[in-house]
Amino acid sequence: MAQVEGIELNSAQVLEITRRFSAPRSVVFEAITQPSVFKQWWGPKGCDCSECEIDLREGGTWQTTLIGADDCETNKVGGTYQEIDTPSKLVFTWAWTQPDGSRGDETVVTIHLFDEGEKTLMEFSQAVFSDADQCQKHRYGWESACDCLDLYLLNSQ
Repeated sequence: MAQVEGIELNSAQVLEITRRFSAPRSVVFEAITQPSVFKQWWGPKGCDCSECEIDLREGGTWQTTLIGADDCETNKVGGTYQEIDTPSKLVFTWAWTQPDGSRGDETVVTIHLFDEGEKTLMEFSQAVFSDADQCQKHRYGWESACDCLDLYLLNSQ
């Protein structure tokens, strides 16, 4: 079982993804932290990122707006950076903006990037989800977004 702050969690409460990208770690880190680059790939397939604000410092905030197409609705999501270790680690909070403007349930995203020369290994986790359904919805979104990032990285070289 996974653990967060010493508490054992059911695997349905934790999302873990491992991906390898065909780009150096510094390029991948830039793609996930620089607004002008982030907007070019962010979101599940079929969605466009219309707005992206990133204040890349511990305590700084980030927010994006995804414009829907097909099965993706228009949504805002954002959070606060908790830890930044350029170019190897990012930790930030994640919460959807609700229709009334309040923040939904908050999770914590941790991204580790490992240098493999011209490639980068990413270990991603997001926790703690309230239930397995929410975790699986995020798995679909993140895996699709990683596919979009992979395509962006391949086309930008």
